Amino acid sequence: MGVHEYMRFPVEEFKRRCDKARELAVKKGLKGLLITEGGNYTYFSGGTRDFSFSRPHTMLIPVEGEPVAIIQRFPDVNRKREIWFDDVRVYDTMLGLPLEMVVEAIKELGMDKGRVGAEFGYEQRLGISPNDFLRLKESLPGVEFVDAADVFWSVRMVKSPEEIARNRRACQITVQAYNVLFPSLYEGMSEREILDRFSRLVVVMGGHSPWSFINSGPENYTAIGGGPTTRRIQKGNQVWIDGGCLYREYTCDFCCAGTVGPPSDEQKKMQKMVADITRAVVDGIRPGMRACDIDALNSAEWEKRGYDYSKINWAGGRIGHGLGWGGCLTEPPHIASYDSTEIRPGMVFTIEPGINTDYGCYQTETDITVTEDGCEILNEMDWELRVIPI
Repeated sequence: MGVHEYMRFPVEEFKRRCDKARELAVKKGLKGLLITEGGNYTYFSGGTRDFSFSRPHTMLIPVEGEPVAIIQRFPDVNRKREIWFDDVRVYDTMLGLPLEMVVEAIKELGMDKGRVGAEFGYEQRLGISPNDFLRLKESLPGVEFVDAADVFWSVRMVKSPEEIARNRRACQITVQAYNVLFPSLYEGMSEREILDRFSRLVVVMGGHSPWSFINSGPENYTAIGGGPTTRRIQKGNQVWIDGGCLYREYTCDFCCAGTVGPPSDEQKKMQKMVADITRAVVDGIRPGMRACDIDALNSAEWEKRGYDYSKINWAGGRIGHGLGWGGCLTEPPHIASYDSTEIRPGMVFTIEPGINTDYGCYQTETDITVTEDGCEILNEMDWELRVIPI
């Protein structure tokens, strides 16, 4: 059993995750789950993933019985006290998967005959080499390894109250950073200087691993995800920043924008329109909807204003995405016409329709968590364009 002071969550949180995964595995007719990808390993075991490919970590979740973790010796003392269960086995080599140890554990857990779920599918990856996996298959002729991406995502997409609290705190830190940042900017600053200041503010305010994108002028208003460059902001420019941070490994993602000098009427009008559309979509979210239903709400709001949003296609074919953890900024569901995922209480995702023009980039990205009767906005802030002194 782990040591409380070193664990990411209480034991009960990890048991809930594994019990839900077992329940779903049984419905799929599985004997258990093989976990090798670092994110899934940490999510279900509590142990820190390795920082390289030299020391693969494995977790086995049988449909009956306690899980098993298999880790490399460096540094096993730290790893063991993070893991919520007792059966943690240690190997010494650094030549890939410790095949014999993993096979032995699979047999002990009764997972050596029948179907075993693994990380084959949608936004999932094995954390071991293809060669190691082929060797594992050859050593277990009675096992049919099948895709269990739906199991992993079904559990991970719905956040617990403590997870949501960490997303909420990441949002609060980022809002505070934007509120301090924009009044401190001035004409002539470079994009690099601006984002450096943003990152420093986030860390001072209690966040970590800050990230950000920027565009700031007519030549790069369409560069979503670009920058920063040495370009210096000038009078009349709109400065758009998309950023966020981690708080205890949980993330946020939203933007803030301002103009160098007072915004034009055209800029104010577009900013307000996008804010009104985004808020209308957020207000329409209810559990039981599908992700594609939310996308349809967005399209309808743009159509009311004379736009065909399918032709705008801002943000790569979606208007929102799940918020991940541990450095994984995005995860399912995708709020898009092609995603039929059911929206459930506890999901945390963004709503971020936007539009690029020759006078700025307009988006009022909103991070929300779904509640029993609607949703809670996690990043409440002033969505009007900020004014950067000339």
